[in-house]
Formats: sequence, C-alpha cells, structure tokens
Amino acid sequence: MIALPRHGFVMLSMPKCASTSIVRSLSGRAEVVLRGNPKLKHMNCRQFHARMMPILRHAGYPRKDYELVSLFREPIEWLESWWRYRSRPAILEERPHRYTGDVSFERFAAAYVEGDRSVTRNVGRPARFLAMSDDLDLGVDRIFALDRPDAWQSWLAERMGDAVRIDTANVSSERREPELSAATRAALTEYFRPEYEIHARLRDTGVWAPPGGYVPGRA
Repeated sequence: MIALPRHGFVMLSMPKCASTSIVRSLSGRAEVVLRGNPKLKHMNCRQFHARMMPILRHAGYPRKDYELVSLFREPIEWLESWWRYRSRPAILEERPHRYTGDVSFERFAAAYVEGDRSVTRNVGRPARFLAMSDDLDLGVDRIFALDRPDAWQSWLAERMGDAVRIDTANVSSERREPELSAATRAALTEYFRPEYEIHARLRDTGVWAPPGGYVPGRA
C-alpha cells in the first residue's frame, strides 16, 4: 500500500499487479509506504479502512479527501502469475511448501477452485481484496486495468502533477507454458464470475468507479 493523500489518492497493492514497481516509483513523494512484509505491503480494502484510515484521519486527511484505488488483472492471468512466481528456484529454497515448480497449472487451478490451500496457500482472490467483507461488497473508489497503462499512468500523472514512469520489477523469469483443460477453465471462469464482471467494466476505458457497496457477480 502507498498513501499519497496530499495528492488525493491511496493505492492498494493487490498482489501480482505491479505493486512493487509502483511503490518504488512513487515512494519518494508518499506520506505512507507499506512494503517488505507482505501482510503490510498487500493490505486489502477491509484492512485499510480498519487500520490505516484512522491514522490518516488523525493526520489531517479525512476519507473524503482522497480516493482509494487499485489495479486489477485479468483473473486467470492473475492466478497464472501466482503459479509462475512460485515456480522460481528461490521459492523452493525459501518456502518449499509454496513451491509450484513440480505442479502443473491445471492442478494448481483445480486446487484453487476446490479450496485446496495445501497447493495454493495464501493466494486469496481479487474481488475479496477490493471488498469490505466476504460478501464482496466493493469498498474502493476506482479500479484500473493493469493492461491499460495509458489509463492508470495518465491518471497518476494528473494527480502527481507530472509524468510518472513505472519500471517493471519483481517479474518471474520462469516461462513455463500453462495448460488448462476446457473443464478446469470453465470452472475457473465460473468461480471468478465477480472478477470477470469487474474486468468487463474495465474493458472500454481501462477504469471503473464502482458505486459504494456494489457486489459484482450477484446477478
């Protein structure tokens, strides 16, 4: 998470959505930067409102004075990124219980849908990251499509008052080719119904401002 309320926004760092690059690029002008410890760096929407919002309010930044924003990635691509990232040899050395170098994406995706966290430990889900509760009621003000840097980089530049350059960081060099059966892809797509609604909202312009408390995928 990186807070720049003086510039009118706080950006949540959704995992696997360029958060390391953004924090590194903007941290010199931020009021608050949480990084290093994943539990701090990847503070979600619910945690932000419970823990960080009171701190900012006490410092003179009421919630109405800034937008809470996040980047968002195509859902299956997001899950694939987790699988690739945990395929790195470094993960085998540091956290062997999370290593996926010997796990196919088919197995990883099926375990994710089935809730088998012995394979997909601490992966979470994108819609819950943006929500105020497990009901998936969205609590952010603006969502940007990661694959539309024209939308979010121009928005950041407008808020910061000058051009913003975001260099890619923390990218896995492991290029294993993922394979999914039609059945597993269909199961993933159904599981990610709320996420795919959000993704569809971003398709035209790369940005969406959801109504407060909106629950995607409810219909």
